[in-house]
Amino acid sequence: MPPKKGKKGAKKGKGDGGGEDGGKLSLDDQVSQLNMKCTSLQLQLRERTEASTEAMAVSRKYEEQYNEMNSKLEDEQRGTVEITKAMTRQYEAMQEQLVDRISDLEHTVQSLRDKLEEAELHLEQTVREKDRVIRSKDDEIATMKAKMEDMAQEFGGMLKETLDKMRERIQLSNTQGIDAGAGVPMQRGSDHFKWGGNEGP
Repeated sequence: MPPKKGKKGAKKGKGDGGGEDGGKLSLDDQVSQLNMKCTSLQLQLRERTEASTEAMAVSRKYEEQYNEMNSKLEDEQRGTVEITKAMTRQYEAMQEQLVDRISDLEHTVQSLRDKLEEAELHLEQTVREKDRVIRSKDDEIATMKAKMEDMAQEFGGMLKETLDKMRERIQLSNTQGIDAGAGVPMQRGSDHFKWGGNEGP
């Protein structure tokens, strides 16, 4: 800072007029005094120059750091923008793929549901048809059993009737005294023997 003027300067002006006893300074003293002031001002100027130089150096250093940080920030911002764009594109692509996948799965599920309903319906029809066939076979078996029982009863009756007739003929032959070894009576008797017939002996 430049030296302040005013009262201090006035005092100095007053001192220029004389020495300690109020006498006038000599030219050498005045030169010496001016040299001292000049030296003092040069020292102040050097100090202030050094301080200014140091401040400028610090300022340049901070400016370089600021520029470097600003450059890094811009690079990071550009990188962030690029990463954001890439992630956005990737997200949109994944979302599209997921939508397509979900749609395919929904179609697959619906197709499987339709096939399951169709299979259940076919199974129900098959079960009904099986039950119908089983009932038909059971009815057929029952009918055949009834017929077989009827045939067995009829055959039993015919067999009993035939045995009875044979027994009667044998008894008749014994009562008439016909020789069992003779061919004619036996032939005659066999003419009257009819299986299942209603003729009498």
